[in-house]
Amino acid sequence: MTDITKNKIFDLILADALKEYFDEKLAEYDEINKPHDFSGTFEKKMRKIINSVGRNDRIKKFGNVVIKVGISFAAAFGIIFGFLLTQPDVFASVQNVFRSVFDKYDKYEYVSDELTAENFDDSFRLGYVPEGYYLSFGNYSPAYIRLTYTDEYNELFFIYSIANDTSDSYDNEHNSFETFVIDGIEYYYYKSNDKDFPDTLLWYEDGYSFSIIAHLSKEELIKIAENIEK
Repeated sequence: MTDITKNKIFDLILADALKEYFDEKLAEYDEINKPHDFSGTFEKKMRKIINSVGRNDRIKKFGNVVIKVGISFAAAFGIIFGFLLTQPDVFASVQNVFRSVFDKYDKYEYVSDELTAENFDDSFRLGYVPEGYYLSFGNYSPAYIRLTYTDEYNELFFIYSIANDTSDSYDNEHNSFETFVIDGIEYYYYKSNDKDFPDTLLWYEDGYSFSIIAHLSKEELIKIAENIEK
């Protein structure tokens, strides 16, 4: 079974199991603090997630909380959703972007079966660049494009590729990190703590991984990202 299939199975089973659980419990309990036992169907689905999908320790911990611990309905509600919101792999699965945080770098992975080398679009270009910048060089491959824009003193890199089954790592030791959403797209912004090194803005959209690397302000990077053309 491929990782893509496993991830889709996980998303479907998790969503279905949580919906069934909360629909059932909301209808069943008038007193939210009343102790309860989880239904056999719910426990079975949780075990299926743990055993079949195998999302390592994160899912095992989730399974232990849900299946083994008898708690009140109010506590269950808080723990389950609190856990989901604090687990990047689970929370980001809606967007199929998985961010894992390590001591010195962040790792991003994207899971999708919609984009392949056969339908990869290599026509993306920057519709806006700051005054003085021009396209000076390009690296092209069947599923990876790196374009270099330069002015008199600096370089601006626009990189995009198939995101599926690939991973990118970004230094979090020498950068400050920020994430924000614009028009439904989540952006990841790395601000260098050293003025000699550029800043990075990256995002994932329609199966593509995009990044802009430059000595430019956050506002300029966003403006560039919002004006991608093809």
